[in-house]
Amino acid sequence: MTSNEKNNLALETLKFPVRYDNRQQTIWDAKDMMVCDIRGWGKIQFMNKSEARQDAIGELIANLLNKFHRNENSKIDEELFRMLAS
Repeated sequence: MTSNEKNNLALETLKFPVRYDNRQQTIWDAKDMMVCDIRGWGKIQFMNKSEARQDAIGELIANLLNKFHRNENSKIDEELFRMLAS
């Protein structure tokens, strides 16, 4: 499956916009389907502001998915989407 086919399959699966829930540390789509857990407590737990960092990463991923769906800055977002998917 090509990168574009994977992106299209992912976009077909989700209902936008997606949102990050900081209480559950999860990303949800507009139909309340859980998209993913944000789990990065490995090294993050030893960093300054660890909880804020975890939430910032969740918000960033949700924002990137929404921007990608809206095709804003598509070239940059496509590269970031590929990085997140790998």
